[in-house]
Amino acid sequence: MTPHPALRWWTSLHAALDGSSPLYGHIEWDNFDELTNLDVVLRRRRRPSLREGRRFLRGYAWVTVCPAELAARLGGAATLEDSGAFHRVLPLRAGGVLLQASVTMDGYTDQVMERVFETLAPVLPPGEPRPDPAHPYMRFVPRDAATVR
Repeated sequence: MTPHPALRWWTSLHAALDGSSPLYGHIEWDNFDELTNLDVVLRRRRRPSLREGRRFLRGYAWVTVCPAELAARLGGAATLEDSGAFHRVLPLRAGGVLLQASVTMDGYTDQVMERVFETLAPVLPPGEPRPDPAHPYMRFVPRDAATVR
């Protein structure tokens, strides 16, 4: 059965990730850099962020790939789905999860981003995020995840 055209990208992404144990992934508006929005506003360098990627989630976005170790700490795919923070949650065979915050990228409003942040806060790195003038369009919740846990 051919998926609905609007779901083809989702089905393809899930198929590409399902057989692996990804450290992290995201789909975010206008961010094609190796640094995540959260890395930028926490002033985290890429290598330490990558090294700690199975201890702390590197970021959150419209679509986020969460590794198995962190998905387990959050209660697994069923708990994430039950949280109501995500439009779609798909488990990966290796234990990670593919998370879609809203139906469309336009629907990833500040309110939706706040729900995603609060749900993922237990596995986000601590630190007070600060806007970076060099990256004025980075979207983030201006709170330290450690205060939400």
